[in-house]
Amino acid sequence: MITTEINNSTNKLRTRTWIVLISPILIIILGNLAARLFSNQLGKWAWTGYFPVYWGMLFLFIAFTGKKENRLLWFRKAQGSRWWTLLAIGIGLTSFPALLIPNVQVIHSLLLVIAWCSFAVINSLFEEAYWRGFLLDETAHLPRIYGVIYSTVLFTTIHPLNLGVFSKIQAFNPDKPFALIPFLILLVMLSLIYCLLYIKTKSLRLPILSHILTDLGNLSIFLFMNMVQI
Repeated sequence: MITTEINNSTNKLRTRTWIVLISPILIIILGNLAARLFSNQLGKWAWTGYFPVYWGMLFLFIAFTGKKENRLLWFRKAQGSRWWTLLAIGIGLTSFPALLIPNVQVIHSLLLVIAWCSFAVINSLFEEAYWRGFLLDETAHLPRIYGVIYSTVLFTTIHPLNLGVFSKIQAFNPDKPFALIPFLILLVMLSLIYCLLYIKTKSLRLPILSHILTDLGNLSIFLFMNMVQI
């Protein structure tokens, strides 16, 4: 009887692990199809159709596959040294001199400013909840580095494969095959830092804060509409 219960528990854990590992691949595939559809239908406004679909998929996997007890701990007070807070803010602010300040002239519409600020908050909440909270929690029974690498690789991959459909800066250009490398390296570094912040502080508060600042500094929706120059 005990052996049967152990086997059932092991099988459930194995099944859950496979669902978790497959989920980002499904999100990328379905997201790519959505990005192509909305790019054809909405042009520069493709992001307004793509992101609700993307966020919806993140929510579904978190809600129906993730453990409720883990979700309740995501937004608790960050633990550890205050240096983690400084790291989160510092990393988040690096995109301001790189993209926001040189392109500040694109900020000329109140409606777009509201959308830009709203997007930064909403996107950061969903992405950190899924890519850091959900994936790292649900792979915690594996060596920690496996979850970190898996999350980072696929989080980085989704940008050129999905966002690159309508955002030229994030798209792969066969005429300049190496032009995307610095951007991908930056994404890897950001993801690793977000993972580190979550693991060390046992909270998503600082990863979310840093992500919000990053999405504000990189002019997110203006980037999607190809209004930003590098």
